[in-house]
Amino acid sequence: MLKFICMKIRKVLGMFSIPSLVILGITAAILVVSIVMKQSGFFASAISADGATADGAQSFITIYDGENKTTMRSGATTVRDLLARAGIQYDEYDTIEPGLDDKIDSESFSINIYRARETVVVDDTVKRHIHTSSTDPEAVVSDAGIELFDEDVVEVVPYDGLLESGMMAAYQITRAKQINFDFYGEEMVVRTQADTIGEFLAEREISVDHKDTWASLEDNVKITDGIDFAVYKQGKQTKTVEEVVKFDTKTIQDYSMDYGTRKVVKEGSDGKKMVTYEIEMRNGKEVSRKVISSIVTKKPVEQEVRVGMKVNLPAGSHEDWMSRAGISSSDYGYVNFIITHESHWNPLARNRSSGATGLCQALPGNKMASAGSDWATNPITQLRWCNGYAVGRYGSWAKAYQFWTVNHWW
Repeated sequence: MLKFICMKIRKVLGMFSIPSLVILGITAAILVVSIVMKQSGFFASAISADGATADGAQSFITIYDGENKTTMRSGATTVRDLLARAGIQYDEYDTIEPGLDDKIDSESFSINIYRARETVVVDDTVKRHIHTSSTDPEAVVSDAGIELFDEDVVEVVPYDGLLESGMMAAYQITRAKQINFDFYGEEMVVRTQADTIGEFLAEREISVDHKDTWASLEDNVKITDGIDFAVYKQGKQTKTVEEVVKFDTKTIQDYSMDYGTRKVVKEGSDGKKMVTYEIEMRNGKEVSRKVISSIVTKKPVEQEVRVGMKVNLPAGSHEDWMSRAGISSSDYGYVNFIITHESHWNPLARNRSSGATGLCQALPGNKMASAGSDWATNPITQLRWCNGYAVGRYGSWAKAYQFWTVNHWW
């Protein structure tokens, strides 16, 4: 049978010329190559592996999922869409790079999936079990919501809770100890893994010559968390510090504003100055200090404040006020003499040197509150208190008048 088929093929080929046979062979070869390239995905831009045409938007996508590698063609436009089409599951703790909503914007695209695992972080006596896809120790601690300082150390150590959790290792945090460090008068908080003061000084490259330098602790002292440690240079030294220059306040009395009101019309601000001191130290203690120079680097801005001085005085004359205060008319002359000399009948009068206030210059002025809550502005309330003071201290206004004429105060 095979012999018969071969004879038929030779007979058919004999019908063609040599050039025709060459053309026929080339055509057959092109057909075979095209079939092979199509099967291998060379024309992936025409038809997607998931059956969706994409008008030339197909991409070759490689997914790295742990030790698994998957390569496929798809017209998916985002990472989330691609994983859904591929049926790949993930949870909130897994890390996917690029992000789920990132665009698939190239013909060759890679996706990495880092699977989360249960991990334990030990911070002193506190243990936190978390799910994380991170492997870097500091990143794992961050995923646990724990803050680290630069001097803290994180190590992977054997975990003694294997039977409980199934985990053989844990991330152990060794906290650096805090030192309240006073270095030549500059107070700071530093952290260290050093065990002794000597190791700390070597770590910070601080040389302590006990002839010229004083240290509050010996080199062999064990460092405990929160320890206080100071290093000072012996003898005279200079120190330049920035200090605040407080602003002044200018008070303006405004008789158009009600008494007791206050309004800042111009905000003040503190200034700054650089002060250089010569300081003498002995065994870590300052024994003297004097200013060598002082330069204002920022001038303070004066604050302006308006204070209300307007008072609505009661109607009537001074005699009317004294009458309403309960003062006998026979004493009006004595009262008028004393009040005129003390305050000129100004209920807001204030003695700048002593601070005495009011018609009869009570010291302190709030004594008059016993006669009424409006003691600061109401002349009748003030007179009521003055009447009690004159009678209580001197026995009568007449005797108070006699005392004032001799002493010029009362």
